[in-house]
Amino acid sequence: MFDYKNFSANDFAMDAFFREWVLKPTPDASAFWKNWLWQNPEKSEVIEKARKIVITLKNAQEEISEDEIDVAVAQIVAAANQRGAQPKPVIRPIWSSTNMIRWAASIVAVVGLTWYAYDYWGNRPSELYTQTVATVVSNPKMLETFNKSSEPMVITLPDGSSVILQPKSRISYPAQFEDSVRAVVLSGEAFFEVAKNPQQPFLVYANELITKVLGTSFTIKAFANDSQVKVIVKTGKVWVYTAKDAQRPQAIEATAQAILIPNQQITLLREKLALQKANISAQMMRELPSIQTQSFEFKHTPLSEVFQMLESTYHVEIDYDQQLMSACELTASLGDEPLPEKLKLICSVIEATYEVQEGKVVIHGKACN
Repeated sequence: MFDYKNFSANDFAMDAFFREWVLKPTPDASAFWKNWLWQNPEKSEVIEKARKIVITLKNAQEEISEDEIDVAVAQIVAAANQRGAQPKPVIRPIWSSTNMIRWAASIVAVVGLTWYAYDYWGNRPSELYTQTVATVVSNPKMLETFNKSSEPMVITLPDGSSVILQPKSRISYPAQFEDSVRAVVLSGEAFFEVAKNPQQPFLVYANELITKVLGTSFTIKAFANDSQVKVIVKTGKVWVYTAKDAQRPQAIEATAQAILIPNQQITLLREKLALQKANISAQMMRELPSIQTQSFEFKHTPLSEVFQMLESTYHVEIDYDQQLMSACELTASLGDEPLPEKLKLICSVIEATYEVQEGKVVIHGKACN
């Protein structure tokens, strides 16, 4: 029996035992779910949403023929096996208004079933990612963040490092890093600003590639179904090597191919496990996230402009008393510090403090002369 505590509404809707309870309840199924809900009352809203999904899909299926159901199944398989596949309705003659209604119902069913199937299968981590997490992040208090939204999101790691996680990307890391190393696992795209700590190397495992830094900023693009993995350096120095060479990282670090400096990138061709290093062209630069090229140089810059830049760059909300602090200005040169460190430095200049409340940065300060 599954551990249902972490199931979403879509997970429940795809579970055979749950669907049996909703559509054809047996005494055993009813007893189980009644007891489970009693033990997990906080999931009642999720359960109700899942029930509605199951019932809606059943009603849609009853309106279509067996042939049309076969089309739906084919669409589901295509969506599950090909990331981003778009459902295409089957074209068939429309001879009457009844056929038109049935055809429309079949399209609704195909789209609906495909969406739920893709949400269930397409958003699940790859087998390689799961295996890497089990090997690398061997910590019972492992944390995982998956960005299901359409906007980037900022994550602060246990060491204070910042990660801007792009949509459809996930990252796993321990609640507390080990003393000897800071290891995370990425699937997708993210920009890292790593807190400097020469005594505790920072490792990012992304598909078959390992990126090692001591404290710097860089972007990694490593979606599960992509044929390439890319690392693009903004500041500092980065070492890169493949997972097969992980047993001899010192030898890899000694080669020029594996060392990256600012405005360089390296591409791993996954099929050949071959590395290709290149300088970042002007065209490449334009295609990068804004933070990859953003300068944090301020000279008598109004505080409102500083916070506006941080909000748009890190995709966070900053709350402060704009009227009280309207005369405040900032003159500072910030670099690849993680967001918490940048906020700390800014607050020290304007004699303020900050805290994070429900994902929002709140600045407590006073008027400036």
